[in-house]
Amino acid sequence: MDDSYRYVEKKLGDLKSKTPKVLAKSINDTAAWARREMAKEAQKKYTVNTSKGFNKSMLIRKANYSNLEAVIESKGKPIELIKYRYSKGKKMTKARVLQIGGLKSLEKNGIKAFVIKFANGHASIAQRIGKPRLPIKILYSNSIPIMLGNEKRVYGIVEPKINEYLQKQIDRHIEKVLGGYE
Repeated sequence: MDDSYRYVEKKLGDLKSKTPKVLAKSINDTAAWARREMAKEAQKKYTVNTSKGFNKSMLIRKANYSNLEAVIESKGKPIELIKYRYSKGKKMTKARVLQIGGLKSLEKNGIKAFVIKFANGHASIAQRIGKPRLPIKILYSNSIPIMLGNEKRVYGIVEPKINEYLQKQIDRHIEKVLGGYE
């Protein structure tokens, strides 16, 4: 960040007192862009139908003039497998978490998964635990934070573009200051 700070001060010349403002605005614009890009990448890679959505699950702690850092934070619990693409057949229930590849059979140790509908109307994909009919366990996949942080599928694709986007935003905000708009 020291290089960017010196770069902005040099470009602004006599208006170098506006450097923190330019950087904070540029960083916040970049954080908002990165959040949207990560949400788009996640939607391309995973079949989950979340009512909340990837974009809404990420909060941005914005940069300000005294703290030139923005943080994108995501919180969430594992998501029920029923929220992904699935197929319930007479003999086997299958699900697909990733867009690539096909439906995978849901069976572990010879115990097959099934779709169950509870009295309150909620449906889940479940599996029996052991030989008796009860208890059952609901099946889950990754949480949204784990999906977003995946180096190969989401974050790793967006991260290399962040500095390039930040530089464009810095230049854009410098032009605004020099043009008298900020």
